[in-house]
Amino acid sequence: MDLSAINRIITQAVMAWPMPERIKRLSVPVICYDSEDFKHYQFLLYLEEQMPIAVAAWNPDTVLHTAAGKGRLLHGLYVLPDCQGRGLGRLLMERVFEQAAEAHVEGVLIKAERASVGFFEHCGLERLAARSETDYPYQFWRSLK
Repeated sequence: MDLSAINRIITQAVMAWPMPERIKRLSVPVICYDSEDFKHYQFLLYLEEQMPIAVAAWNPDTVLHTAAGKGRLLHGLYVLPDCQGRGLGRLLMERVFEQAAEAHVEGVLIKAERASVGFFEHCGLERLAARSETDYPYQFWRSLK
């Protein structure tokens, strides 16, 4: 797995988000992965002409308890800006759901960035309400039962 290619996709995707440049620059180092993350997440890449252009990362091991059920976390879903709108994010997300279902997981939780809320709503995922003031505000759920 090519960590630099994964982080290139993430960086370019984040820098295209509709938010102030300073916030994007501060967000990129926090959102990018390092070699330690390969111990905790499974990564799926979409390749075009041998080049990674989209990535999904999910945690198949840590159980998260939500109001909708016990699930696993889809940690990240990023597509190069020039490749967005072609269904690649949905394709990778569906592959994560397939892998989770094969592992007999109840559902998948997504903690979305505000810029991607419309995407997850368009995909028909269930929006979960924050249960407390400290809860992540943009959460989605896909039941696999």
